[in-house]
Amino acid sequence: MESIVFKKAGEGDVAAVKAVTRKAFTNYAKEIRREDSVAALHETDEAILSDIRQKHVYLCEVDGDVAGAVRFEVLGDGIAYLSRLAVDPEFQSLGIGGLLLEKVRRECVSLGVRAITLHTASRMRSTVAFYLKNGYYIHSITRDKEYIRAFMVCELTDMDELYDYESVVGKR
Repeated sequence: MESIVFKKAGEGDVAAVKAVTRKAFTNYAKEIRREDSVAALHETDEAILSDIRQKHVYLCEVDGDVAGAVRFEVLGDGIAYLSRLAVDPEFQSLGIGGLLLEKVRRECVSLGVRAITLHTASRMRSTVAFYLKNGYYIHSITRDKEYIRAFMVCELTDMDELYDYESVVGKR
């Protein structure tokens, strides 16, 4: 690896965001045995473009190739929701996912965010372990999809342990 570059995705990056997301989430869907119900695999170009316009979407390029992408949005009460963290399988185990999480963390700190939240499949032990290693904790478990998801939180400021993140995040 010669260079790692992060850039905010623009309207011309829809195809790149879509490609890396599909590559990453194909493996995710197989692992949880729910290929038909993982929304990331069925996103339209219009939905991705909408995210680029309304959320914070970042790409990670390694030596000019798109290696990963991540999206987050700032919700009410200073709570952010991270979604679609995707690392191309060819670039996994190189630290790209951790770098993307750090990019989100830094952006959230600059925006005054108090905590970052996300959902991930609880069956994906390696993914849950990845988030735990990067400062997240399991806040609760949800069964609102066709698989069990861990609702995870990374506090950027001291928060009440019983803070109701779910009411802020809603059904995402």
